[in-house]
Amino acid sequence: MIVSTSLIRRRDDVSLSAFQKHWLDPHGPLTAKLPGTRKYSQNHVLPDAPGTNSVARRMRIDGFPMLAFDDPESRRAAHHSKEMADCNKDSLLFIGAVSRVISDVGDTREPAGAGTATKQILLAPQGARHIDLRAIIDGLDGVVGAINHRMLEQGAAPNSAVPFIGVEVTDLAEIWTQDARAVAANADRLQREVPEIAAFSVYVYNFL
Repeated sequence: MIVSTSLIRRRDDVSLSAFQKHWLDPHGPLTAKLPGTRKYSQNHVLPDAPGTNSVARRMRIDGFPMLAFDDPESRRAAHHSKEMADCNKDSLLFIGAVSRVISDVGDTREPAGAGTATKQILLAPQGARHIDLRAIIDGLDGVVGAINHRMLEQGAAPNSAVPFIGVEVTDLAEIWTQDARAVAANADRLQREVPEIAAFSVYVYNFL
């Protein structure tokens, strides 16, 4: 499974609530029309949640749309489609900057009870020391699911007039944690052991 994850930051003149509302509708249904898309979710960052750390807040990322495709060819076809052109046009109305990460998800532990679990996205920024993110996750408390992405490519969104966000990462992972106590304990551990890791608590909307 090939996953296209965007790191998006809202326009400076758009409030967080207005950004989230526009992203959900009309942008969400537009994106869900991309040909060949197997899964599509919006991960809305919760900036004040215990699972979002200071590194994440400094990156000023407001959300992570994730689209999954069967193979690289399907992904490329979707990104060069008329439907994507419509999405890119609409993006200018509420997105101020963006980066796109292409990955595969061969190392996946499907989350158990994800409906009640807290989801976080972990990023290792480019330039940080080498970090074994999989080993870090294995040592965290209360993790009920994890997806470790294998990075394939990243950079500015092709064919988009939205500026490049200027953020590149060496690792990307999704984790689901069973309760708030575990999230808080993990936040302390991440700060002690890997303070350069950006951790984002997110609220997930699944479209496909």
